[in-house]
Amino acid sequence: MVKKWLSKLFRSPKSPKDDITTARRESEIQKKMKHIQNIDTQLLSLDNQIEEAKRKKSDLMNQRWSVQGMPSTWSNNNSENKILVEVTHESDQFWSIHDKLRETMDDAWISKIWHVQNSSLWTYYSFQKSKLTMAGINHNERHVWHGTSSLDPSVIYNDQKDGFTMQFSIHGAWGEGIYFSNQSCFSDQNSYEPSRRDRIRRTTERPDFMEGEKEMFLAKLLVGNEIRISRSHGFTSGDLQRMTEVDVKSGTRYITVTGEDNRQDNKSNVWIVYENGRAYPDYLVRYYNGQRDPERTPYRTREEASRKKHSKRILTKGDKDLPEFLTTLAMSDPHTVQWEFFDVGWVPYLQTAHEQLEAAYLNSLSDGNEGNYDVVRVKGIDFSYDVNIKTMTQTNVEIGTKRDVRRYVSYRAKGTL
Repeated sequence: MVKKWLSKLFRSPKSPKDDITTARRESEIQKKMKHIQNIDTQLLSLDNQIEEAKRKKSDLMNQRWSVQGMPSTWSNNNSENKILVEVTHESDQFWSIHDKLRETMDDAWISKIWHVQNSSLWTYYSFQKSKLTMAGINHNERHVWHGTSSLDPSVIYNDQKDGFTMQFSIHGAWGEGIYFSNQSCFSDQNSYEPSRRDRIRRTTERPDFMEGEKEMFLAKLLVGNEIRISRSHGFTSGDLQRMTEVDVKSGTRYITVTGEDNRQDNKSNVWIVYENGRAYPDYLVRYYNGQRDPERTPYRTREEASRKKHSKRILTKGDKDLPEFLTTLAMSDPHTVQWEFFDVGWVPYLQTAHEQLEAAYLNSLSDGNEGNYDVVRVKGIDFSYDVNIKTMTQTNVEIGTKRDVRRYVSYRAKGTL
């Protein structure tokens, strides 16, 4: 104790130099803290600017899409501006394309589908459609299949102008042109399957192919005025191309040659165009034939996929095994009903057609016999359609093409406005 007291008593006093050093240190710390605060302020400002830029970019993209007339089925959450946007196995789009593929290939199964969102290609395609309108020609737009043979589909969907071009045309029964078909079995003959060399050097955004997988496009085609020519026509390619210019007798300009391929059990309608930019590669479909592989195709049917989709959404209270959508329906009041048909996306019927369909549906229920559904004929903008409410299908009266139909009911929870 005495030693400690003596050391405190005789300790040398603090020099002014020490005070100056301490003050300098404190000043340096304060400067650093102030600098850090300035940096944090700038970072916060930049974060706000980034968020504002993102919002402005989103608004501008929506404006551009509106001006360009981008399809409503395109994903506007595509922040990375990917050209290929994968379609999920649970979606209606997936199963409508799946059913269309299997119309003439009943052993085919789809591994993957990508929606092609190439704004440059779509703009040019829309421009071609406008040209037909100005020339007074009906668009006669169709959804048709196209196989690219040995050409990697990425060459087409990554193109910035034409997409399908005469540069990559094939020489078929109707001369050298770009061939499309309403039946998948025809285009399957020219489907894309990479060679061993292509498998090694592929660098596209699509995953590697598995055994037996092939790809082809489901495309939008502007058919316009078409001239039907039989397979055994005897014309040269030059003759056929001249026929798509102007018909001498009627003065009508035919822009597409149409034929029928009878080589297989299923007769395929074939459309041949001899110019660029008349088609848009809407979907790229990867598929295989034979037994279903659950790893590649998780669901066997649309119904199975739908059940799985809803079963993923479980309530946190009540019966946890009950799908959320069933519980929601039980707790809700009907809000709106809308009849829609599928045309690469669900499209609402015109109001008059909607009223006809809803009246027929309600009448069938009021009879006490849910199986007694009638086929209702409704009028569209260009065509008339027979709608079968039992099978939920629509048939074009003039052309014969079929579409899926649904009665879409949106619900609101009880007590909400």
